[in-house]
Order: sequence, then C-alpha cells, then structure tokens
Amino acid sequence: MELLLLLSLALFADAMVMDEKVKSGVELDTASAICNYDEHYKDHTKYWCRGYFRDSCNIIAFTPNSTNRVALKDTGKQLIITVSCLVKEDTGWYWCGIQRDFARDDMDFTQLIVTDNREDRATGFSPGKETDPSGNRTRSCRTSKAVQKAESSRMSILVICILITGLGIIFIISHLSRGRRSQRNREVTGKSINRNQQASQAPSIPLATI
Repeated sequence: MELLLLLSLALFADAMVMDEKVKSGVELDTASAICNYDEHYKDHTKYWCRGYFRDSCNIIAFTPNSTNRVALKDTGKQLIITVSCLVKEDTGWYWCGIQRDFARDDMDFTQLIVTDNREDRATGFSPGKETDPSGNRTRSCRTSKAVQKAESSRMSILVICILITGLGIIFIISHLSRGRRSQRNREVTGKSINRNQQASQAPSIPLATI
C-alpha cells in the first residue's frame, strides 16, 4: 500500500527517475544509487533527501556538496549518490530531486533496506567500485566508528574535567570568602573588646565636694 502511494506521487516527477524502487545494502559496506534526469536540467541544483513524503523529506546534501558519508556526483545526465559505511539506521525512504525556480521540484524515490548479513545482498544499492573484496572498506568503516567513539569519549572526559575544575574553583573562592569574613568578624570583635576594656580601665573623676 505504501509503495503504491509513493508510486502515484512519483508520477509527477518524470524528469527525475530512480534506477530502482527498492534497494538493499549491507552494514558497513559502500553503496550507490543512480537518478537519471532530462539534460534540460543539467545546470539545476540536485539533492538527496530522506523521508516518506516528498514534500517533507529531510535534505541530506545538495550538489556539488557532500557529507562525511554521502557523496553526490552530477554528470549532466545522472545524479550518482554514494553512501559509505552503511548502518541499520540508514534503512528508510529516500528521494533524489531537482530544484526548479517556478515549478514543483522533480523527484523520485527509493526504499533502502540495510542488513548485517552479507549473504542477504541482492539487487539493490550496488556496492561502489572502490569496494575492496579483501575487507579494507569494512575495516575503514570500523576504524572510523572507533575514532568517532574515541573522540566522543575524549569530549565527555573533557567536559567532566571542566565541570570538576569549575566546581573546585567555586569551592576555593567560597572558602576564601568565608575565611575573610571570619577574619573581619574577629577583628571587629577584638576592637569592641579593646574599647570595652579601655572604658572599664579609665580613671573615675571624683565628684566635687560642695
């Protein structure tokens, strides 16, 4: 039912045609999709977005820009999307689109399903040409994940250290402030005692005898 709904929506996007409507990919692998379009739109900005509905999908990247894991290549006839280091969370609906100034954007969709079993690979997100059968790509993705986790851990440790340092500074300032207040109170008390002692030791003046 969902597929039929998206197919009906895609009837309005004849200028941009996705190569396949359902794609499968393997976790930690590199994959690509191809969107063919009319040469009339070769100078228009293209984009790749994620979401079930075309009008509310979240744009991931515009041409000629890319992100850490998503690369866009515009050949003048095709928009080639390459996604590296796939994860299960990448499973979902995606759209490729052409921006138009005075009309609705031309778009077409695909559904991506990411699995963690290499034997489940089927016709779908085809592995990129640079994929190394020896597993270098997978190791690279795992290394990248490890680096990201390490950076995240370092950032957490840094935040904790900053918080501890801040609390230490506040404690020291508070302690010094209390010490100064205590010293001032002792000085005031000492001065008051001295004045009382001086007053008690002052000679009394005898009353004149009438």
